[in-house]
Amino acid sequence: MIITTSWDDGHPLDLRVAAILARHGLRGTFYVPLRAVNDRLLSPLEMRELVAMGMEIGSHTVTHPVLTEIPMREVDRELRDSRRILEDVLGREVTSFCYPAGRFNREIVRRAAGAGYRVCRTTVDFQTGLRFNPVAMPVSLQLFRHRPATHYRHALRHRNWGGLWRWQRRLGGETDPIQLASSMMATVPATGGVFHLWGHSWEIEEHGLWLAFNRIAAALSAVAGRVALTNGDVPQAAGG
Repeated sequence: MIITTSWDDGHPLDLRVAAILARHGLRGTFYVPLRAVNDRLLSPLEMRELVAMGMEIGSHTVTHPVLTEIPMREVDRELRDSRRILEDVLGREVTSFCYPAGRFNREIVRRAAGAGYRVCRTTVDFQTGLRFNPVAMPVSLQLFRHRPATHYRHALRHRNWGGLWRWQRRLGGETDPIQLASSMMATVPATGGVFHLWGHSWEIEEHGLWLAFNRIAAALSAVAGRVALTNGDVPQAAGG
């Protein structure tokens, strides 16, 4: 099993997330916008600290707009400028990107690939397959307890009928993230798969999910034969 994690919005609490990941031998990609989404933003020094811990910094645009709702010239600027500035800050290439609010379409995907991103993460959930489009990378589970109606709306938006079927039939419509993580890990075939946990560090704090995160990280760490990777490393390891 390939295990990867990702964390959006670049809040300073990302450092706490990274410390938990590192303690359990896991890795993650931290998608950082250049303007704060929730009042606080990682500093350049903090971003470099995450990289030194074995984590990856990915782009999350400059201003965190919904890309499907702005003109294409602004989309191109958000994609281009965020990557360039992060590379200047980090002194290394930035090739992973996350669509703000999980909103994308075929044209946005094309432009993200054209901007030099090799991995673009979505929020299309309940996926564990080894084969996927790297510039429309799915996820397995968000570290958050959503109401069932939210899962239905999300599946409808992305036409994620396979994910909805897995959640309903194979996972019993469970909403508790600890139970979902355990059940999803058990469904990954012996031939391998990708378990991708994602979330927001500020949301973990706001909803008191640190204990749940620790329990899930410990369970992932205990998986026999696991390979822990950043998002950017997954496609090649998965054979994509």
